[in-house]
Amino acid sequence: MSKDSKAQHRAPRQHPPTKIIVERHYVGTEKMETVFKRIAEEQITKKVKEIAEKGI
Repeated sequence: MSKDSKAQHRAPRQHPPTKIIVERHYVGTEKMETVFKRIAEEQITKKVKEIAEKGI
């Protein structure tokens, strides 16, 4: 049996490796968004109190 050039199989293309990025969306049982909002609110409240105490 002779090989026909059209019958030869090409090597499968190799795709570049895929990087998977995993982000945490929860801190404990709370969403990070909720935690960040709470921290921001605390910082704002603290700053407002400091400004109010200075009497500016």
